[in-house]
Amino acid sequence: MADELRSLNNFYQGKVINPRNLVEKYLVEKYSYQNFFLTKSCTQSLNLALMTLGFPKGKEVIIPSYGFVSLANSVVINGLKCVFVDCEPDTMNISAGAIENAINENTVAVITINYGSVACDYDRIRNICRQNSLVLIEDNAHGIDAKYRDAYLGTCGDISTLSFDFYKNISCDEGGGITINHIDFMNSFVQSYYFGTNKKLFMQGHVSSYEWQHVGTNSLLAEHLAVILQAQLEHTEEIVDKYVSNWNFYFKELQVLENEGKIKLAKVPEYAQHNGHLFWIKLNDLNERNKLIDYLRKDGVDATFHYTPLHTSPYGKKHGYFSGEDINTSKESAKLLRLPQYFLLKNEEQEKIIENIFNFFK
Repeated sequence: MADELRSLNNFYQGKVINPRNLVEKYLVEKYSYQNFFLTKSCTQSLNLALMTLGFPKGKEVIIPSYGFVSLANSVVINGLKCVFVDCEPDTMNISAGAIENAINENTVAVITINYGSVACDYDRIRNICRQNSLVLIEDNAHGIDAKYRDAYLGTCGDISTLSFDFYKNISCDEGGGITINHIDFMNSFVQSYYFGTNKKLFMQGHVSSYEWQHVGTNSLLAEHLAVILQAQLEHTEEIVDKYVSNWNFYFKELQVLENEGKIKLAKVPEYAQHNGHLFWIKLNDLNERNKLIDYLRKDGVDATFHYTPLHTSPYGKKHGYFSGEDINTSKESAKLLRLPQYFLLKNEEQEKIIENIFNFFK
């Protein structure tokens, strides 16, 4: 694969080799993704997912309130309403029980996030979706190479999305992907993916010209970014091992503070195998978290919080509502602090960060 991508001037059966197709084929074979397509971003992939499904305007989509704004934007852009639900405190993933309680006659789909690459409770969530004839969209922006039980993340939804932007473990600076795991959605997806036209049939020689047939968008990842992505993918094992090693180092060294009741650490369920994408701790409250942020910043450590609840935002209130009781989302998100985590992070740098955290509590 690498030789083919580096020789973009080669021809095969009279056709130029397309690096996008080679990367897509590689991902399908490695991760058992179905019908995988590269896109410009995970944000665009989420929009494409709902565009493909074509739900009637005004229908409702259940999403985690603790999540990135791209989820909510994809719902609203497609004329649907956001139904925000609570999260689980140990993983910050969407609560299966909250999903079940939020379903009504207007519900058409559920979107999950594998927060920090830790899988949601998919056995339960998929069962809920099947029983209520709901489409499950899996936002796997964080979860390349991570697993739910024996299955790679990205295979758990009827439609699943991925991110390859500059924050992710595997990156081409700006890119994404989408896998259509339910065959019934393929025809409308292909039209949306190719500008809303039947261009795919034209490219295959089945029609003499192509025309506008469906709502669509300009989706294709630039070929040079596919080449960069392929180079990253060749080193996936090395990259993920380093992230997981960093994660484990933090976890081991900070357990003392958790045992003393000063912080809480993320919990990884038995069914999940993560890729170390994020490492977070929780303080006792918002005030303490902000004080620690300031304390670390004085020594050059950039530690930050993450998502703020979508249902509390002005636009969230306008285009959706929170279903059920906000038991965890607001309270737990206010405590959460992300520590520096990236491929080139050294153990000596982690030791400095950890020492600062210990000193803060002294």
